[in-house]
This record gives sequence, C-alpha cells and structure tokens, in this order.
Amino acid sequence: MANLLRNNGIHIEAQITLVAGNQLPFKVSGLGPNRRHLILVSNHRSVRVMPISVDHRNIEQRLMLEVSECGVSCSQIAHVDAYVSDERGHPLSPDLHKRLAVRILPKLELPPVATDTGMLARMLISENAGPEHRRFVNLNEAREAMQWMVVVLRNRLELGARHFAAGQHASTLEALIKAPNQVDGFEKYPNIGTLQQRLIDKALKNANDGTHRLNEQYRDFIETVLAVARGELRSADPCPTGLYAWRTRGEKSPGGNFVKFTTKGGQDFYTLTSDFVSKAQSQAGERP
Repeated sequence: MANLLRNNGIHIEAQITLVAGNQLPFKVSGLGPNRRHLILVSNHRSVRVMPISVDHRNIEQRLMLEVSECGVSCSQIAHVDAYVSDERGHPLSPDLHKRLAVRILPKLELPPVATDTGMLARMLISENAGPEHRRFVNLNEAREAMQWMVVVLRNRLELGARHFAAGQHASTLEALIKAPNQVDGFEKYPNIGTLQQRLIDKALKNANDGTHRLNEQYRDFIETVLAVARGELRSADPCPTGLYAWRTRGEKSPGGNFVKFTTKGGQDFYTLTSDFVSKAQSQAGERP
C-alpha cells in the first residue's frame, strides 16, 4: 500500500492547508496494485502535482504540490486523487483510499505603504508579540493590545501631541507615529528600521506559508492586525482617565506624568496623572 509522506517522513493528513504561491514537496512511499507508481492528479486549476523523482524501480517517488499565485481569491477546496497507472504512465483507475483534500487560501497582503492603514498595520505587527514570541499570550490578548495602541494614538492626537515632547508638532496619525522616540523604527517611514522590518516580513511570510507549523496562528494574527488597522475591530478606551502610552512589559515608565494602568498582550499601558490631564485640557480651552 502506498503512503503519502512529508519529506520528514510524517504521514500527510487527509486534509492540508496551503496558501496561494505555496509549494509542498512530498513523497509517495509504496506502489499501486500493479507494482507501478501511483499517479496523482488535481481536480483544481490552481493546484498542480509535479514529478521530481519518479523511477518505477524504486519504491518511493518524490513529487511537488504547487498552488498557483493567481486565481485564488477566497478559501477553496481542491482534491488530489491517486490513480493506478499503465505501463506508459497513463492513469487507469482511481485508488479511492488515496484522496487528498487541499484547502487553498488567498495570500494575505498589507495595505499600501503610503496609506495610514498600511502604516498602522505595519506598526501593529512590529509593536506586538507574534505567535512564536515569548511575550505572546493568546490572540485575544494580542487583539486587545492592538486596539489599545490605537486608543493611545487617538487620545494623544485629541489631547494635543504638543503635550508629549517628542510629538509636539504632530497633528496627524502619520506625523505622530513618525515623531522622534514614539515608535521604534518608524521615524523615517516608509523606510522602516531593520529589526522592525524583519519582524514584519517574518510574520507575513509565516502567515502565507501553509507548510509552517504555526501558519494558522500567524494567519489569525495578521488578519487581526488588518481588521484593527482598518477600523473593523474598534475598542472603547478601557481606562477611566484615558490611555496615553505603552511600553514593552517591564520596561521603564515613559515619564513622571505617566501612571501604569495595566499589562495587556506583553505591553504595559499607561494613563496620565489627573493634574497633567487637567492642565492640558485647560490649555486647549484657552487656545484661540
């Protein structure tokens, strides 16, 4: 009996998930009832099975499952069926025990870099712990941390970025994120710091690699980032006095006027002292 195996020797499940553009090298160990290799055929135009090494004198053949970059705009199911072959390598009859279901997903992409949504999405990936990071708790915590970061930015703009020394000239989301000492690696946006760009690239790559062991978690993470950046997942301010800053958990407070509110998703979130807020609001009322 022939078995479908990953290259590491682990049996391939009855259903697997791949993303547009993915390749999955695999092996078929064993022969058909006529002592010849089985032929694997896809019923979907976006999925192909390509031979890498096929020799009827060997019990094992090596193949490649490829998903096209194009033509996948939504989740779909393809089936790969195994056929008994004749002496010329033509399929004769299906081996009903060897049907593989392939769930194919569209590739996730970030919004254009020149848009506020694109900038915010990249910032959220960079600032939040991903699925493999030691500070990652779970997706719900990550989502809340992302939403709270948006709350912080919104509150800073509303109170007046001039009250925060580094962002004193900022009046837009872009200017606030790019202000000195605000978001690591984003001061020269759209040029992003090397470390931050590496984190963004890694998260997106893993979300679009169906062969990665944490693909589902990374995909959920990126989809959450996109939903928060687009404003589809909004959050009310959880702090009665308002959130105005965040820092990586355990790092130094952003300043003497800040009071820690709580930790969420590996981030420490801060409000401001009531005196500072009162003075800032009174100054705003005095402005012509």
